[in-house]
Amino acid sequence: MRLRALARRLPSPVYRGLQRLYRRLRPVSPVPVINPGPLLTRTAPRLAGIPGWMNLDDLAHFTLVLQTQTAAGLHGHLLEIGCYHGRSAAAMAMQLQPGERLWLVDAFDLPGTERYGDRPSPEAVRANLARAAPSLTPDRVEIISADSRSLSLPSGLRLRFAHIDGGHEPDTVLADLATCAAHLLPAGILAVDDYAHPQYPGVTAAVDAFLKARPQWRIVADLNRGGALGRKLYLHRRTA
Repeated sequence: MRLRALARRLPSPVYRGLQRLYRRLRPVSPVPVINPGPLLTRTAPRLAGIPGWMNLDDLAHFTLVLQTQTAAGLHGHLLEIGCYHGRSAAAMAMQLQPGERLWLVDAFDLPGTERYGDRPSPEAVRANLARAAPSLTPDRVEIISADSRSLSLPSGLRLRFAHIDGGHEPDTVLADLATCAAHLLPAGILAVDDYAHPQYPGVTAAVDAFLKARPQWRIVADLNRGGALGRKLYLHRRTA
């Protein structure tokens, strides 16, 4: 059985306990952080209590992308497909600008979906977001319980950032890529999780097929993440 799939079936307190044990036993970094910034001291602790796999590298990358878009004057909504309990969604919520909304799509408890030891729910996600981003009002978060392959978003929805971390089968990833691409602004960024992950070859196959069929799309960043087997790709569409 895949280790990651097994870990997902563990109750959340057990999983987090194993994570804490691993952190105690792993070798100490020879280069300690002497003067940590707000990402470590303020943002990361607000996400630590939410189950999930977003690590500090991912948090730094998301924050850099979203804050750079804000500095450049780009305005649009944020979307995540596959939110689990909302850890990465909370990181995105913290970067919302006035007038923007966070859209979250997950199969949750639909029949035939992957089983977790502590199955997420829309209510649990909202509660986690409220704790991590207390200034976020409920009306700024739209949660859709659906199979993303049949997802239909409002035709006028325009996104500046989308994160795909849902089903890992090729047809699902291709459908998610097509959905996000149809709503992404020209200067928007599309992030895809678990590229080149040895346990999820369908993600790599789908992304490669998507890029081959759409030559106007490019990889702007192909990033490793500490402790993760797969990489996260950041894509954008050329306008000229």
